[in-house]
Amino acid sequence: MQPVISVVIGTYNQREVLQKVLDSLLDQTLSPDLYEIIVVDSSSSDGTEGKMYEYASQYPFLRYIRQENQGKAAARNRGIQEAKGEIILITDADMIANPELVEEHLLFHNRHKNTMAEGLTYNLKSYDNFKEPSNLSPYIKERIKPEQKIRWSYFLTGNISLPKQLLIEAGMFDASFKGYGWEDLELGYRLKKKTPLYYLPSAINYHYHIVPEGDMAERKYQTGQSAVLFYKKHPNFEIKMFLGMNPLAVAIYKIINCSAWIQNMLKEYSKSDVCVRYVWEEYLYRKGFFEALQKVC
Repeated sequence: MQPVISVVIGTYNQREVLQKVLDSLLDQTLSPDLYEIIVVDSSSSDGTEGKMYEYASQYPFLRYIRQENQGKAAARNRGIQEAKGEIILITDADMIANPELVEEHLLFHNRHKNTMAEGLTYNLKSYDNFKEPSNLSPYIKERIKPEQKIRWSYFLTGNISLPKQLLIEAGMFDASFKGYGWEDLELGYRLKKKTPLYYLPSAINYHYHIVPEGDMAERKYQTGQSAVLFYKKHPNFEIKMFLGMNPLAVAIYKIINCSAWIQNMLKEYSKSDVCVRYVWEEYLYRKGFFEALQKVC
């Protein structure tokens, strides 16, 4: 039987958590006759390949594809191209699914043709008893009614579904995004002209990845560098403001950037003070942006 919905996952050296993710996706309320799972591996070196062949040999509706590492966007594009389902559900290799996740997305698309749905994703405070309500922090913190239209800036690809044809017409992900961040939102910005995005809180998954505080600073810098590509593709006022390049934020960045003493102070106190950490990370984000901008100008 032809699958109706295809779950697409890109991965790179995430074998341990990917197993947890696949176990959750293989234990869904939706019949396996109606969906498939496509894992696109960007040439992992941690034993992912062997483990995926084990899964694929047991579950015929799971397909494993290995390709040269060209980044997350290229991996997702390959999965979309190979998908047999009319609906694509994009998630990540560190997103553990609720048992109803795939069925809820499919039911939504049965009710709303040619639209997009963003599910409810939780960040974790701890890996222990991770589904406990006190341990969960939702990605989307605004109070939004179920199946309410939401902004394109909520096009977050850890838990989103839409027709395959829409993705193809929009040009899919821009594979020139190689670093961390923005490849999903840039696609969401292009798709907003084609169809509305709805909130689907009944489709739940859990981001099984707690980023250490020390790693967040480097991630912010990389995100700033990726933001330049977004801006160069869409050099308008809306995107400039969305990327945080408003006059006040830029002025604060320039003040900090001119003083090694302020930078050292922020870096040191960011280890213990949440407010200082926020200022330091925002500085690093814009530092990544402006340094990358100089390279492409």
